[in-house]
Amino acid sequence: MTRRTGHSVAFAATLALTALTLCAALAVSAALPARVQAQAQATHEPPPEAIEFYARGRQLYQEGRYREAAVDLERALMLDPTSPNLVFNVARVYELLGELEKSIGFYHRYVQLLGPDEGEERQRVEGTMRRLEGARDEVGAQTPPPPNPLERQLRDPQPVRVQERGVADALFWITASAGAALVIGGAVTGLLALSAQGEVRDFVIGADGTYADRLDIADRADLLSMLTDIFFVTGGVSVLASVLLFALRERTVERYPGVEAGGVQADIAVLPGGALFTLRGAL
Repeated sequence: MTRRTGHSVAFAATLALTALTLCAALAVSAALPARVQAQAQATHEPPPEAIEFYARGRQLYQEGRYREAAVDLERALMLDPTSPNLVFNVARVYELLGELEKSIGFYHRYVQLLGPDEGEERQRVEGTMRRLEGARDEVGAQTPPPPNPLERQLRDPQPVRVQERGVADALFWITASAGAALVIGGAVTGLLALSAQGEVRDFVIGADGTYADRLDIADRADLLSMLTDIFFVTGGVSVLASVLLFALRERTVERYPGVEAGGVQADIAVLPGGALFTLRGAL
């Protein structure tokens, strides 16, 4: 009886010791990942390039250059995607830029990176997210005011093709310039002809020369008179032709109607050689 009781006590002690050993092993194995994870987080160091991008982004942020700061901070985040500090900074920069959708997304990512013991920070950021979501919905619900006619015309111009009389192309300018040159040449030769005729009239044979000299001057006066007639006739024909070339032809113009105010209509006409701004009405 005593021997059997001793065996039972020894067997029970062995079972208890085995159970304690198993519990300790399970506890150690359960705690090991947490310790390894904590050690990994403690020894984690961001890449040097991420630190450089972050430092430059913070400098740009302090200078108010938020757009450039966002670029550098996101570059740093690509190199160190698990950094809560980087995620928060990116979210804050986009909030200041007014890009609420991006800011909310990064704030949500920041909340997911927070630890279980950071409940106060989580509540603060979730409040910020609710505020930004409300602002986003408010901005989306607002209807922008209708633009005034001038802004609408400048932003979305609708040209109207019209036919207008009068074409001042290269042919017109060549004809008009040639006519003007001929008329000017006729005026010059006309003055020279009048001067030569005055010499013939005042010529005194013997004192001013021989009779043959007088005939030479008279011939020169006649030649200049003939050239004057030719120049005036051809110049006048050229000028008339240029007028007809301009007035009898039509051109297609893309006209951008402007705004009418105070009886004045402002138009922009697009011509083959460029644009023409015109005002019509009583000033």
